[in-house]
Formats: sequence, structure tokens, C-alpha cells
Amino acid sequence: MMNGTMSDDTYLRGLVLRTVQILVSHPKAVVVESDRETDTVTFLISVDPRDMANLGGNDGSAARSLNIIVGAIGRKLGQSMSVEIDGHRR
Repeated sequence: MMNGTMSDDTYLRGLVLRTVQILVSHPKAVVVESDRETDTVTFLISVDPRDMANLGGNDGSAARSLNIIVGAIGRKLGQSMSVEIDGHRR
């Protein structure tokens, strides 16, 4: 199923969307887009401004954890994957 195709991007975008929705207080405001360049995919995440503390906070642990998971999936697929939350790369 997962072989680095566009459908994988769609599947993973949905996975990232659902994960972020669980972490925030305003899940309907979450938007996840993917930006693909050759073997690099960046998931661009937008959240309600009131939820930035839930993801970024002072130490950014939730955002870093999400980036670690997405990066591990990317390595499994032979791609570079990362997340960017409201313009901030993690």
C-alpha cells in the first residue's frame, strides 16, 4: 500500500490531520496540506491560533513528537518527510 505515491500522501495527510485534531481544542479548524518536491514531503498544518500552545507551547514537545513520527514514516518509505505548523518548521 505505501510505496511513495500520491495516494500515500493523501493517506498520510489524513493521518496527520486526525492526529492533530486529537491534540487541539478546536479540531474543525485544523487544515493539513502536503507540499511534495521529488522525495521530500512537507505537511503544512494550520490550527486555530488558540491551539498553538497545544502544539507548540513553550517547549514544542507535541510538534517535535509529531515530526519524529512523520519522519520515521518517511524513512520507511525512502523519503524525507516533515511538518510545518502555521509557518514554523519543526
